[in-house]
Amino acid sequence: MALTPEVLQNIAFSKKMGFDKLDQLPPAVTRKKMKQIPKNPAPIPVGEVINYIIPGENILVRIYIPEGAGPFPVVSYFHGGGFVLMSVDSVDDICRQICACSVSVVMSVEYLLAPEDKYPKGPDSCIKATKWMIEHAEKYKADGKRIAVGGDSAGGYMSLYAAQKLTLEGIKLKAQFAAYPVTDHFTSNHFSYNENKEGYILTAQIMKWFWGNYLTDDSQIDEASPLRTKVFSGLPPALVITANYDPLRDEGKAYADKLIEAAVNTIYKNYENIHGFLGTGKMGQEALKVACDFLKDKLSD
Repeated sequence: MALTPEVLQNIAFSKKMGFDKLDQLPPAVTRKKMKQIPKNPAPIPVGEVINYIIPGENILVRIYIPEGAGPFPVVSYFHGGGFVLMSVDSVDDICRQICACSVSVVMSVEYLLAPEDKYPKGPDSCIKATKWMIEHAEKYKADGKRIAVGGDSAGGYMSLYAAQKLTLEGIKLKAQFAAYPVTDHFTSNHFSYNENKEGYILTAQIMKWFWGNYLTDDSQIDEASPLRTKVFSGLPPALVITANYDPLRDEGKAYADKLIEAAVNTIYKNYENIHGFLGTGKMGQEALKVACDFLKDKLSD
């Protein structure tokens, strides 16, 4: 199938930003360059935005609160970046849209990054932040009993990982959302890793580099791969979105399939686009609306 103009535009923009060469510089250098990306001059308005560092954890969260009195449900959101890059700034537009469209408090989490903080410190910080929000929800016009987790790319991984661990702890989430998530270690060699190994910005080589920074102990591969968990039953309703031209496509679908096999209420959608398209262009806006509608529905009761 020929690539659409929207997909070609996404590829051209990503190349211009150097996203096809993320593995060629030290992470600290790339992070510094990413801070120079221009911000949206007209961000979607929400009621209030609060930056806060969780005491004792050194975890920055950015909390988006809708207009109105509340209490509102909560979405704990995790940014992408291959476990290594990006920040709450990277997903500011996405979080604003989720806040406004789903009428939810959105807590965007700046979780600990590799290689400085290797597995499991990143996902552990996501879990700690989510539990902190449950406990302190009332301070932010929020209802800690109506909470979902969400994220894109490595943030989708964080969302699925957190949902597993929080469920095991007896914390009942209302929903989980993941856009083109990492769910499995690259050594599983899913078909899409070969089919889409290069040419679509996120390459198989870049993903291997991300994993190499994130996980250095091979004995932890199974526990660090959400797809390899033994129990899927009891997990919250899920929305999993994948991109067709993406090395991660098949592991994302495999995760959705396992949820469905375990009788978890699951929606799976695959878009004819590349990794990172959420919120970008007509297709990306459509996918983000699907996510907002899903979250609004699951958080409504």
